[in-house]
Amino acid sequence: NTNANAGKITFTVLTEGPDDIKGEGYIRDVTMKRQTMQVKDPITYKITERRQDGTIVGYIRITEFNSLIEPKLKNALLELRNAGANAYVLDMRSNPGGAFQSAVEVASLFMEDRLATSVVDSNDVEMPFRTARGKVVLGPDVPLVLWIDGGSASATEVLAGALHDQCRATIMGTNSFGKGLIQAVYGLRNGSGLGLTVAKYV
Repeated sequence: NTNANAGKITFTVLTEGPDDIKGEGYIRDVTMKRQTMQVKDPITYKITERRQDGTIVGYIRITEFNSLIEPKLKNALLELRNAGANAYVLDMRSNPGGAFQSAVEVASLFMEDRLATSVVDSNDVEMPFRTARGKVVLGPDVPLVLWIDGGSASATEVLAGALHDQCRATIMGTNSFGKGLIQAVYGLRNGSGLGLTVAKYV
C-alpha cells in the first residue's frame, strides 16, 4: 500500500521450511491493522504533605524523558506552586531516561546558565552543555529532592548529576544504573536502524 495514512498494511512473507533451499518455500500475504503510538504524558503530581512548620511538599513522578517532559514538568511545577507547595520531590525511580538534550532542558527549570554536564566524543573532544537563561521556575532557595534507584538511567542520571553537582538538589534513594553513554540511532536505506554509542558524559 503506497498510502502512508492507510489504516491497514499488507506485506508479502516468504516462509522457508527446514528442508527448503534458500529462496524456496511458500509465499503469503499478511494484512495487519496499523497502530500508532502516542507520546504519553511522563508527569503525575500532587501535594503529598502539609507540615506544621509550614512546609508544603509537591511530589512529581517522572516516568521518562520524552518530547513532552519539559512543558509538562513546567506546568506541574507552576500548578503545585499555585497550590502552595514550597518544597519539591522529583521521583525518578525506575526511569530509564530518554533524550539526552531533554535532561539539560529540564535542568534549566531549576538553575540558570550553569554547567549541566560535559560530553566527550570519540575524538576525546569535550563539549560542555549549559542550562538556558530565563527559564527558571523554581529559584535556588526552593528545597528540591531527587529520588532515584538502580533503574534510574541515561537522561535521569544526567539531570540528577547536574542538579547535585551544582548544589541545587539533594539526592536520595540508592545508586543509579550508571550508564554514562550517549547513543544515537541512524536510519539505514533498508528501513532498519543502527544504534551507536557516540559520546560519554563526564
